[in-house]
Amino acid sequence: MNSQFIQQASEACFNGCCSSPFSSHSMSQKQEEELEFSVITSGALFLTQKSKFTSQDSLPHLRTSFYDLITAFPDYLQTNQADHLRSTEYQNLSSSGHVSLNHTGQLQPLFSYSQFREISESASELNPSLFTLSYKQVSSGKELLSLGNEESRFQSRMRRRIMGFMNLEESEYHMILTQDRSSAFKIVAELYSFKKNPNLLTVYNYEDEAVEEMIRISEKKGIKPESAEFSWPNTEIVSEKLKRRIVRGKRRGKKEDKRGLFVFPLQSLVTGASYSYSWMSLAHENEWHVLLDTSALGSKDMETLGLSLFQPDFLICSFTEVLGKYDSSGFGCLFVKKSSSLALSEEKPELITNPANLTVVKAEPAWISKNDEITLENDSLDHVDHKAASTSGCYEIVEIESSVKQDKAMVEFRGLDHADSLGLVLISRRSKSLTLWLVRALTSLQHPGCHQTEMPLVKIYGPKTKRSRGPSISFNIFDWQGEKVDPLMVERLAEKEKIGLRCAYLHKIRIRDKRRSDEAMSLRLAVVSVRLGFMTNFEDVFRVWEFVSKFLDVDFVEKEKWRKKALEKNQIIA
Repeated sequence: MNSQFIQQASEACFNGCCSSPFSSHSMSQKQEEELEFSVITSGALFLTQKSKFTSQDSLPHLRTSFYDLITAFPDYLQTNQADHLRSTEYQNLSSSGHVSLNHTGQLQPLFSYSQFREISESASELNPSLFTLSYKQVSSGKELLSLGNEESRFQSRMRRRIMGFMNLEESEYHMILTQDRSSAFKIVAELYSFKKNPNLLTVYNYEDEAVEEMIRISEKKGIKPESAEFSWPNTEIVSEKLKRRIVRGKRRGKKEDKRGLFVFPLQSLVTGASYSYSWMSLAHENEWHVLLDTSALGSKDMETLGLSLFQPDFLICSFTEVLGKYDSSGFGCLFVKKSSSLALSEEKPELITNPANLTVVKAEPAWISKNDEITLENDSLDHVDHKAASTSGCYEIVEIESSVKQDKAMVEFRGLDHADSLGLVLISRRSKSLTLWLVRALTSLQHPGCHQTEMPLVKIYGPKTKRSRGPSISFNIFDWQGEKVDPLMVERLAEKEKIGLRCAYLHKIRIRDKRRSDEAMSLRLAVVSVRLGFMTNFEDVFRVWEFVSKFLDVDFVEKEKWRKKALEKNQIIA
């Protein structure tokens, strides 16, 4: 086994930040992926043997499959620190029996489940949330950007901790808390100066409700949004077309066209396709404002960004309170580069399409100790005793001596601390190993009785075994007749077994029209989507593989179809 290659592959940048979007490749994507995987999995069991499994009963056991994983990716064993954190700090992920897969973007937990229990038990009653969120509607960009002047001590500390985690300089960016990720997109869409910069260009190979809402708002303002197109079936950017859209309008001796807002994710949240940072540089060179959507990035991926080089004008991410909680929790974050703030503050109030879209939040701890005091973990040498003062029902956040902390509820951003303790290399190595193993495991499933012609159960869309791919996988399941199983049905069946798959939609996929060789069609496709998080373990991905293998049984789908028809019939009768 080429251990040196495995080590280099494990530590490679997960986002493929050294690649150029305009470079040509001597190998086809399929040849490149097969070569990469064959080297990485040298010595593995069923993966290298290209074994095919035709029924759920033929699958190897969990223990055997785990041995296959560590044979293919021996460095995975060095990530056991993550398993320890999961068992001690995120017990809910295992005790609930639910495979929790992160689908809604970068939901990095601020707190751990263990911390949530500790704080809840120390309070007078069980708190459903660690935060009390208050909502405020602003009327302009100037009012939005001035909110930082009204921060409490806790809010200021939280801002410093989050910006440190996101690798952003406090002196260069404003941070605004929003209801969720979608709200951050709405705020930018409402306040961005489209009148002066009348263009919107997005780069998404899937339908994203937050981005679609931004597009709808811009259309109400008279803008004609454009989107990048993506190749089939690898779902990579069609580079030539996107480059033309970014640089168009440059003519010798003539004034350049006005630019606008370039909305760019570094990865696809659905297919895992990674895009080069060079697109941000190209957009800036051509006077676009860049909104960087970090939703598809994993924990600690911001460390690879090199923001001092790329410096997006706007940046959107989201944080959750406790990983694996199924109620709505946490908030979104909008970062605005201070030197670019005029692009938001110049929009006139009469151009706002819906004032309710301009809603921001403030977060305060939701728990009070028995002495009506709240303890913050001191992050400096300035330890001061204070008494909590009540003003209009709100408590002033205070710091007190560490000698009495044992009697108080203590605020730590333990979820961020855990990601920091694991580090970028370990998290990337773990995510990549699990993702590549699951991709190959899914493609090993084949319908029985197909000896002459292969009839695979699963078709993967997007990159398969490229090292630079993200931890998202999109696929569809096909029955023995080659008919696609409805992704919504797959999602519903998975939920019954406590597995969090979801139905998503690929779009803007450019595919050649066979009837007209010189033309291309735009494809929209419903798919099943899986996304692995920084606390995902091997048992989670094995359960996904085990569940998908059930579709090799013809009766598994037919029973669900009859059950659905029976329910619909009963509803009509009722």
